[in-house]
Amino acid sequence: MNARSAVFRLIYNDASWYFVKLLLLFITVPLTIVWIIAGLVFDLDRETLAAISGPAYFFFAGFGLSGFKSLFPISIGMGSTREQFLKAYYGVGIGGVIFSVLCLNICQYALVTIYQWNSVEAGILHAARLFLEEYHFFAYLWIDLMVGMACFGLSFFGYAIVYRVGFFRSVIMFMIVTVAGIFLYYGGTISALFDWMPNFKMSAMAIASCVGAVSLAALFATYPMLRHAPLHPMPRKG
Repeated sequence: MNARSAVFRLIYNDASWYFVKLLLLFITVPLTIVWIIAGLVFDLDRETLAAISGPAYFFFAGFGLSGFKSLFPISIGMGSTREQFLKAYYGVGIGGVIFSVLCLNICQYALVTIYQWNSVEAGILHAARLFLEEYHFFAYLWIDLMVGMACFGLSFFGYAIVYRVGFFRSVIMFMIVTVAGIFLYYGGTISALFDWMPNFKMSAMAIASCVGAVSLAALFATYPMLRHAPLHPMPRKG
């Protein structure tokens, strides 16, 4: 087994345990069963929202924040290059999010279907409810996928910045951007953009697609940031 295959195997095994065993088997599936039983036993009304997607979003962000740090030095020690590790990490991470979102939506579909068969009026808590009145499997699946990419991509983007420049400098950079944004907004430079955005009509699928595209761009922007990264992150105090 060469270094490329070995690092892929290492990340794959870690992601399989994290997404499949820990998330799906220990949390998402049991949570689905609990909500099904609760709906049938207590005949939940329409004010009740069964929430099973929240832990999945949390785990997507968690892999972006912790998956790199734990596997990166091991992979380099096994003879992998940084480029090989990053490519494997992106591929396995995105694959893990897609697989988990698909399983999550199958669980949500089963939950909704069983509720409908038994005249249970409860719905499911989901970001798509902000845009869609009725449940649609593929619309919910796509929105979940884009939200999942946002959780993974944006969290890893933030982690990469902290990894390279350190926590202290990251906080300073964040405050500089925040202060600049406040002055630009209240100075009238960018306020027109925010006034225009509510009038720009987009479908739920288009909004979700834009969020997913930005998140993937942020994810892949970490490649030039980390391709020459040291084995350990910048010290906390910079």
